[in-house]
Amino acid sequence: MIDPLDGSSKIDVNVSVGTIFSIYRRMTPLGTPVIAADFLQAGDQQVESGYVIYGTSTMLVYTTGNGVNGFTLNPA
Repeated sequence: MIDPLDGSSKIDVNVSVGTIFSIYRRMTPLGTPVIAADFLQAGDQQVESGYVIYGTSTMLVYTTGNGVNGFTLNPA
């Protein structure tokens, strides 16, 4: 699940925007069409979640349930 441009209503006032995401295990067997139950799972069923911030710096922050990892883009 993903919100590709969270905070996009704030772009015109130069506030950082980002992408938020959540990863769940697929409930239906591989090779079959996905159904709503694949997406509509409880929060404690998440495998991974995180966000990316685009602003004066670009950062990726995520967790797999065992601590938090953060990375900052360094174009140099």
